[in-house]
Amino acid sequence: MHPETQQTTAVLEKKLDLLLRTGQLLMQSGANSDRIDRNVKRIALHFGISGNKLHMHITLTTLMMTISDGTNSITKFKKILEHGVNMTTVDGISRLTWKALEKGYSPDQYKKELNQIADKKHAYPRWLIILSVGLACGGFSTLFGGDWSANLIASFSAATGLFIRQELHKKHINNYLTIAVAALISSLIAGIITSYTNWTTTPQDAIAGAVLFLVPGVLMINSLDDMIGNFTIIGTTRAIVTILCITSIAFGMIVAMQLLGIKPPQLTPPAHNKVVIVFAGALSAAGFAVLFNVPFRTLWLCALGGSIAVLTRNILRLDFAVNLPIASLAGALLSSTWATYWVHKVHTPGHVISIPPVIPMVPGVLAYTSMMGMFSFAKAHDSEQKLSALLQMFSPGIEFVLTLLCIALGVTIPNFIDRFYSSKAKQKRIEMAMKQKPL
Repeated sequence: MHPETQQTTAVLEKKLDLLLRTGQLLMQSGANSDRIDRNVKRIALHFGISGNKLHMHITLTTLMMTISDGTNSITKFKKILEHGVNMTTVDGISRLTWKALEKGYSPDQYKKELNQIADKKHAYPRWLIILSVGLACGGFSTLFGGDWSANLIASFSAATGLFIRQELHKKHINNYLTIAVAALISSLIAGIITSYTNWTTTPQDAIAGAVLFLVPGVLMINSLDDMIGNFTIIGTTRAIVTILCITSIAFGMIVAMQLLGIKPPQLTPPAHNKVVIVFAGALSAAGFAVLFNVPFRTLWLCALGGSIAVLTRNILRLDFAVNLPIASLAGALLSSTWATYWVHKVHTPGHVISIPPVIPMVPGVLAYTSMMGMFSFAKAHDSEQKLSALLQMFSPGIEFVLTLLCIALGVTIPNFIDRFYSSKAKQKRIEMAMKQKPL
């Protein structure tokens, strides 16, 4: 190979590595496919790789890219090492791509700051994450109508379950097994306390709230978001992983219920006044925002958004008898519209402050009730039992899917409208930055 061609190829390969690393970090941090696509293309444009010279294929486990300079082309793959939710990383990379474009970063400068984002520790200490998630699940039990004792039981059980899950994750135990064990431990603790004490008059709500930290809410929303955005393959893959996660939760709960000889929890209408609901919604949203590592400056927005979402849904459900999917759609729309208003004021990606507020509305109880129906069907001996199990499986399952779809639509629609109206301004911003680049 000619030395000049070899040098050109090396530069091209260096840029491709940075594009792949950018996409990898976003995928590992819970970004949806549209955001990965936009961020990678933005920084590629800065590196002199226009849209027709970059081809990208996104899957849940691998990123594939081909770039060209008109003469040479390179194709590379990068594995996605793990999947989590880290909104600070999503926020940081979004800011970095704009900063690199407008300040004319060299590939080395971009790589340095990208590595700083990747190496950045979680914004919240571990003890605070465990405490916040525990309180969030306690808030869930309150939203279900549980008393304050049920809230405390759910909080303690969930916090313990999260600790166990984190320890198993450190040992690289299979993710689905980890979820099942965490669900088993949380359900056992809540079940034992409620079965052998008289501390609460709403034991079912304590048990239901104890495992909700395991429900993959972001994965669910991203799945539907990807499908709506025409990223069908990865959207379908995320949906399958979601089903496997929920099945693992249901399995852990069923084992706990069988060991204790108690019935699975059922979803009941909340009995608390609106002030308590507002507080519980804010607590749950803020707790999951801490778990998702949102930037500290946006934490209060997530809490208020959670209050808006839950209060809207409950008013429609309880005061106007609106069904759960439509009430959840209204709550998500209002909360996401609120978040969209603040996106440009706090300069953060929309999903950073629009997803945590709607997590308290994800009907996790319906999901694993449906999965429990599947297990019941497998154990049924006669046609009557099988029919009952089928109803238990399909009725809450259909309501769960419809509710989740409505929540995802409620989050997506305001963000889509905002992107549509701000796209011209962003394009002008990109064009201005490109004009100021040295020739």
